[in-house]
Amino acid sequence: MTAWIPIQATPLEMGPLEFSAKSQQIVFGRDLQIGDYSETKIKDNLRTNNFEQVIEAFDLGEVSFHSGWVFHRAGANQTDQIRKVMTVIYMDAEAKLMNPKNDNQIHDWNTWCPGAKIGEVIDTELNPVVG
Repeated sequence: MTAWIPIQATPLEMGPLEFSAKSQQIVFGRDLQIGDYSETKIKDNLRTNNFEQVIEAFDLGEVSFHSGWVFHRAGANQTDQIRKVMTVIYMDAEAKLMNPKNDNQIHDWNTWCPGAKIGEVIDTELNPVVG
C-alpha cells in the first residue's frame, strides 16, 4: 500500500499521480526496469487492454492511497514550480526480499533494505519487523 502525499495543490499541469484502473490484474511489465523503454511498452500494453486512465488534480491536504500493483505514474510537470510530494510505502511484516530482476531493483535493495537477504523476511534497521 502506498500513500502519495502532495505537499501543495497539484493541478493537472503539475503532473499529479495517475492510474490505470484495475491494472493490478496484469503481469506484463512487472520485471522491466523503470525508464523510457518500459514507459512505452507498458503504456502500449495498457492501451491495448483498454484500462481506464484516472488523472485528477489534487487539492492541498488530499492524499492518494493505492496498491503498488496498480500501474501508476506521475505525469510531466509543465510548470516552473517543483512538484513536492512525500510517499510512504507500507508493506506486510512478513514480506520477503525477492531476487532482483534489474538494476533498479538492485538499487532499491541496497538503498532501502541494506542487509536484507534474498528469500528472507525483510527485517533490517531501516525496515524493522514490528509486533
